[in-house]
Amino acid sequence: MDTIIITDLEAIGHVGVKEDERSIPQILLINLRAISDFSKAIKSDDVNDTNNYATISKRIKTIVRETTYHLLESLSDHIMRVLFKEFNLEEITLRIEKPHRVANTRLVGIEMTRKSIDYS
Repeated sequence: MDTIIITDLEAIGHVGVKEDERSIPQILLINLRAISDFSKAIKSDDVNDTNNYATISKRIKTIVRETTYHLLESLSDHIMRVLFKEFNLEEITLRIEKPHRVANTRLVGIEMTRKSIDYS
């Protein structure tokens, strides 16, 4: 299988346990690895025959901007559900990180991996 990679996508949203985290938009860094099948696009050399990483990136940014969650885990699950529904993906590993949210750290976050059959 083939892999779509998106690294350090900056998305702005409202997520956090504390009210101040949810009241002020913050930058989240999104990293995605998604298993797909590139065989049709390889033969046609046509972007319409693949999962366009620019389109996926825009969709993730929209989801983050339009939702509010307490937990990164819940946000990650929501993003994966939408991506599995809207794109032909077999497996997604999604990492969401918050820069400088915990003292003496550069990043904190979570990473989840799910298969499309997990959301059938």
